[in-house]
Amino acid sequence: MKLNIKNDGFMEYTLEDKTLDIYVEKGTHASLYVSYNGKNNVISSNIALEQDASLTLMMKNDGDEDVELIQQAEVQKDASLTVAYCELNKGNTNVKAKYYLLESGAFAQIKSACIADKKKDFTIQCIHECPYTTGLMENYAVVKDKASYRMEATGKIEKGAHDSASHQTTRVLTMSEKHNSEVLPVLLIDENEVKASHATTLGQPDENQLYYLQTRGLSRSQALGLLTLGYLLPISELFDNEEIKEKLKNEIEKKVGLHA
Repeated sequence: MKLNIKNDGFMEYTLEDKTLDIYVEKGTHASLYVSYNGKNNVISSNIALEQDASLTLMMKNDGDEDVELIQQAEVQKDASLTVAYCELNKGNTNVKAKYYLLESGAFAQIKSACIADKKKDFTIQCIHECPYTTGLMENYAVVKDKASYRMEATGKIEKGAHDSASHQTTRVLTMSEKHNSEVLPVLLIDENEVKASHATTLGQPDENQLYYLQTRGLSRSQALGLLTLGYLLPISELFDNEEIKEKLKNEIEKKVGLHA
C-alpha cells in the first residue's frame, strides 16, 4: 500500500499488503489509524515527512498471528511525527523501527502500549542527524504470567547535532514472578550541547494499592484491572476522533478485565 497524503484530516485504513509506504507532503497535517494483522508474517513500512508537515499515526495490531513489523521514518525540517504502537493482541510481535531526524526542527515522538500474553519484542532507534531536533519515547507494557517482553530503546545524537533533545520513559507492570522482561534504555551521545535522559520502572502491582481498592468494594481482579488501565489507557487519547477513542477505551477495559 502506498499513501501520498496531501490533505489535512483524519484517515483510517486496514492494511492487507506486506508493505505500507506513507509520504506526507509539505505543510500537510494529517492523522492516520492503521489496523493490521500477521497474515503476511512480515510487514515493511517507510514514512517520509516533508518540511512543515505533521503526521499522527497509530499502528494497531488486530491479529493473533505472529508478525514482524519493520518500519523506517525520515523527518525533514520543522516536521513533526508521532507514531504509536498498540499491541493488545495475543500473538507474538517483533517491531524494529528507526526514526531519522534529518533537518533542524524535526520532531519525533514514539509511543507504545502493549499487553504481553506471549512474546513482544521492540527495537526502536531515534537518530538525530542535525542540530535542534527532538526525539521522545514513551513505552508502557503489562506482562502476563509466563510471558516475555523486551524493549530496546535507543536515542542517538550524532556529532554536530548540538542543541538536540532525546528523552525516553519505559514503564512495565508484571503480573507474576514468572515472566521474562528486559528493558534496555540506550543513549549514544556524540555531542556536548544536548539534553538527554531515560527513566525505567519494572515491577509487580503495589499490594498496598490493591488492598486499598479492595477495601472500597472491588474484587482483586477488578483492582488489578484499574491499576493496569493507567498503563494502557493514554494510548486511546492519541486522536481527537471520538469513535476511535471510545473503541480503544472499550477494548483496553475489556482486555484488563473491567467488563465483558
